[in-house]
Amino acid sequence: MSEPIQHINARIGKMTYQLTTSDDPQKMRDIAVTADAMMAKIAKRQPNLNQVSLAVLALVNAVGMMEESHDKLQITLSERDFAKQTNEEIRAELIRLREQFWQLKKELLYYQNLCDIYEMKLADRLSGGDEDDQSARRYRRSRRTEMGDYQLTIEDALVNEPQDVQPTDEDSVLSSLEQTDSDV
Repeated sequence: MSEPIQHINARIGKMTYQLTTSDDPQKMRDIAVTADAMMAKIAKRQPNLNQVSLAVLALVNAVGMMEESHDKLQITLSERDFAKQTNEEIRAELIRLREQFWQLKKELLYYQNLCDIYEMKLADRLSGGDEDDQSARRYRRSRRTEMGDYQLTIEDALVNEPQDVQPTDEDSVLSSLEQTDSDV
């Protein structure tokens, strides 16, 4: 069902017009006031023009303003579309980062639980544990030798030399020779 048509009187330039509208009559009055202001502006700049010429120039100016508004609208719409696309990309990245966060959180909890288990085992070992456990550990420790255990320096050999070494036959012969030389 169409809306009722309303008639309004509007003065544009030096003439009064009867306009019809199916929209808001106040909106039509505002458009008429804008058209009158455009014609008055042109009449101030070009006072020697007749009404028809003023109306044509006002129409050309109005079409120019409409084109500028249309261009601005197109730019705004393309910026809006770009903003929507960017928003969707950012939301997708946010979802991906949230999934990564939860995966890292699960891994962190896994490793925290693993650390707790190892801490309990370490506490059991440090508290003494079972005797069988200790003897098994001693046996394993006795089998382990480090590389430093096989290395020996000259200083270590001199320090660790046994004091109660029995002289060999050569040592006794040399010492007896030394005694005889000193006696002579």
